[in-house]
Amino acid sequence: MADVPSSSAAPSPGRVLAFLAHRWPTLAGLAAAAFSVMDEQDGRGQALVVFLAALIYLGTAVVDRPGVVWILFGAAVAGVTVVRVIGAELWTVLVAGAVAVTVLSLVSDLPRRHRLAAVQIPLMLVFGGAALVGLALDPVLGAWLVAVALIGHAVQDVIVWRANKVVARSLAEFCAVLDFTLGIAIIVLQFT
Repeated sequence: MADVPSSSAAPSPGRVLAFLAHRWPTLAGLAAAAFSVMDEQDGRGQALVVFLAALIYLGTAVVDRPGVVWILFGAAVAGVTVVRVIGAELWTVLVAGAVAVTVLSLVSDLPRRHRLAAVQIPLMLVFGGAALVGLALDPVLGAWLVAVALIGHAVQDVIVWRANKVVARSLAEFCAVLDFTLGIAIIVLQFT
């Protein structure tokens, strides 16, 4: 009698590796979230993540090339690092950059493009504003606002991922995992 593989047999290592290789954005998002919360005090420090996420999405929508999002992501990380190293006021630089990109988006054809691209303009204002207000509030209220903004941006990430528009799907997946995980981590932090 021939051996018939059972349906409960463990998947082969090759299949597991193939699955993990295909889900690299999820794994990278989880790693980035773990790295981000290692030294978190009250959750408001994650306002930077939600602000940059909205700014990168808007910048990608302006240039209308979804694949550019990873270049903008790398530029944002490098830019934040440089600003911190030279000792400049990070939030002044970020707000100035967001104002410039928002003005550019308004004078471009972005407001007349498909709805998911055009909505990045008000979403930059909503998520960027939530990040800034979260930093200004009492630590507990600010942390809750940042957590809600992160989870809200994760919902946007899923919508963008499903539509396969605005940004590359790999970035939308990475960002959804990062944003949602950070949002939940901040909420858990509030109860500990």
